Amino acid sequence: MTDSLPFTGERFIPGPDGEICYEHWHRYMVAKRFCAGCSVLDAACGEGYGSNLLADIADEVTGVDISSEAIAHAQGQYQDKDNLTFLQGSCEKLPLLDDSIDVAVSFETIEHLEAQEQFVRELRRV
Repeated sequence: MTDSLPFTGERFIPGPDGEICYEHWHRYMVAKRFCAGCSVLDAACGEGYGSNLLADIADEVTGVDISSEAIAHAQGQYQDKDNLTFLQGSCEKLPLLDDSIDVAVSFETIEHLEAQEQFVRELRRV
């Protein structure tokens, strides 16, 4: 387990309950219904809590985030699942092979990207 990442307002950090918790967790609960037995990408995974939730039901989950700090945290925090991997990389150039996933999940990402169409092309590619 690693130390908690600082809350900046841009990345959800699991912790005390409240409106922000429900606002973020429910999205992954909905997405989870589509991930059973699948290879899943969680693009812009942040600190990894959602990837970890999806790994409960998916065959494999890869969380990708541009922040090396977030990825290091996720690798330490959620190291107990063999079907869960975290990679540092850009959503505009995903570090995955062509046609390597079944389901892509990404929340509150596209508004942070300058090359939004490239992100969509990358999702289609993988």
